Amino acid sequence: MFSQLRLAAFDMDGTLLNEDARMTEATREACRLLQASGCKLVLSTGRTYASARLPIDDFPFDGYVCSNGAAVYEADGRLVQRTFLPADMVREVVHTLRQELLYYELHDTASNRWMVQEDRERIESLIGEDTSVEGLALRRFSFYEWSRVAPLEEMMRLVSTGEAEIVKLFVWHPVPERLEPVRRQLEQWSESAAITTSGPYNIEVIPKNVSKWEGLLYFCRKWGFAPEQVMAFGDADNDREALTHAGYSVAMENADPAIKEIARFIAPHHNEDGVARFIRERVLGRG
Repeated sequence: MFSQLRLAAFDMDGTLLNEDARMTEATREACRLLQASGCKLVLSTGRTYASARLPIDDFPFDGYVCSNGAAVYEADGRLVQRTFLPADMVREVVHTLRQELLYYELHDTASNRWMVQEDRERIESLIGEDTSVEGLALRRFSFYEWSRVAPLEEMMRLVSTGEAEIVKLFVWHPVPERLEPVRRQLEQWSESAAITTSGPYNIEVIPKNVSKWEGLLYFCRKWGFAPEQVMAFGDADNDREALTHAGYSVAMENADPAIKEIARFIAPHHNEDGVARFIRERVLGRG
């Protein structure tokens, strides 16, 4: 059934990684076996390249499709393809996001995750004494150690001059319903950007006509593979195009129901070594 398989692409959060955001040893071993069979392995993620590298412990993937396809990297980390959001649009979106109490980041082609200093301070002060579920969730999620902070004026200068090429805006809130009015506001930029998500708690704004599938096509062209020779694993809306076009589409058991409907196969839950079990049992037939 998988005789044509030449390239396997993996979403990370909710797919390749468990709930602790780790690539388990079982998953590493299954990927090693698949790679040894002659199949190319590519990470296909909404994460920046630097964030994608953190949980995999130097596993030798053959390529990286990052920021939902806006940035594509070779195995050695060389950026070979990028598409970034218009600077004027980024400035306007930031102004809009600043009107709400929510967490947001700007991701650039250098793998930086930028935060506006004034907004970070504002969020921290408001949730500092918040003992609600929302407040606790936001504290656990927010302010990664590797994020960079810049005052608003400096951040806008970096965007305007092109020193920071923004490939994605990431918006998060612990209550999904709070994101709906934000999504509606962001639709005014639909001619320049696409709105997607990697889960119920976030919105991701990426350049128009960019997707994980478009990023994967770079490697298909490079290695001479056809879409029917590609296997894509995913669980969320930002995997939709890849699962629609790949010859072997695999949704996780924990995936959104709408994503399961478009997949050819269903893998076990991501927290039960679902990718590893699918590779071993279904692709390699090792039980």
